[in-house]
Amino acid sequence: MVAPKNRPPQDALPPRLDALLESLMDRDFAARLRKVYQAAAVAIDRLGHLSIVKYEPTTAEPDDAADLSLWETMAPAIGETLVDVNRLVVAIRDAFPPPARPAVSNDGGWAPPPASSDERLSQEAEAVLHASAERLSKRVQELGVQMRRPEVVSDRWTLMSELAASRADFRNRIGDLVYLTAAAFADVRREDVVPGYANQVGARVALRGAAADLRRSLQGRLERAAKATDAQRPALARQAEESLAAFVSLPASLALKTPTKREIVAARGRLRAAGTQPALGPEVLPGLVEPFLALLDEAMEEVTRHWLTVHDRAVWAASGVRLEQVDMHLELGSPGAARVLEEAVTAAGALTGRSAPFDAFLRKGRQEAAEGLNEAGARDLLARFRERLASLPFS
Repeated sequence: MVAPKNRPPQDALPPRLDALLESLMDRDFAARLRKVYQAAAVAIDRLGHLSIVKYEPTTAEPDDAADLSLWETMAPAIGETLVDVNRLVVAIRDAFPPPARPAVSNDGGWAPPPASSDERLSQEAEAVLHASAERLSKRVQELGVQMRRPEVVSDRWTLMSELAASRADFRNRIGDLVYLTAAAFADVRREDVVPGYANQVGARVALRGAAADLRRSLQGRLERAAKATDAQRPALARQAEESLAAFVSLPASLALKTPTKREIVAARGRLRAAGTQPALGPEVLPGLVEPFLALLDEAMEEVTRHWLTVHDRAVWAASGVRLEQVDMHLELGSPGAARVLEEAVTAAGALTGRSAPFDAFLRKGRQEAAEGLNEAGARDLLARFRERLASLPFS
């Protein structure tokens, strides 16, 4: 498979991590650590791009639909996962061979202290690498056994869920390895040194925004259904199913967890069935859509909690800085006020899905900015922007 032209090499390191390696005084240690980081970057990339979408059912399956051939069908994906992680373990052990087990003696395992602070930090990083390699190796063995359990092998969704969760767990463990070893030598942020981390955060931002659009679309269908006749509601059920189909076709939906994908498939099936009826009572569509919306909200809250808290705070702070610049432009009578305000509204779009009132403000703010802002309009939008930023539900 040919990689996209604009995609960096799999072993490319983030600029901050590359600069950190260049700053290390022990060049031999830095060279060995670079090899580990490059192997980690490849593993994270491959685990992140190993697609299991082709194995996912597009229609709901009965609970007893056991298919013992499924494991064989997915064996290549499982095998690639194990191989990718094992390659990193080998790279760690090649670059930093595990210390030999000390012979039993009466000195309590005493060793001379490090000669310098740099040596102490290097030893700390090596200890993290050795422990991480050991745990990754053990997790690989556990996964091999786990994937052969009867309750996993016989159920497509369970097998995919286990595999997807294991891949995510491996990526997180590998990211921890890179972050902890890099943090031994400098004050760094995870997003600046862990390969692929910024892309993973970006994928969750896109997912949360797409989910917010889906929620608004489905709520609109419910509002129309409340005013429609029984004969008109099946068409609205079909439209709701089409909204779900469009959502899962988006690249952003790849970041969904497998259990959520399963619920979407089930919801589509129920809506599709409702759409074939000649008429629907007023309670049918709410009974189908509202439980799904509650599940979707719960899934997006988890995405925000686990992936986007730091990101959201950074966007929130950057928005505040931009609004201060708008204030300064307005004070000087500068035309830059409208430009910066429009940029602030656009950048704050990364918070879409965090709060429904804020989403509504952003939609209206983008429209106002696109139509052009005079001084009075800019001051009014600035005041409302500040009010909405202050009301965001940061915990």
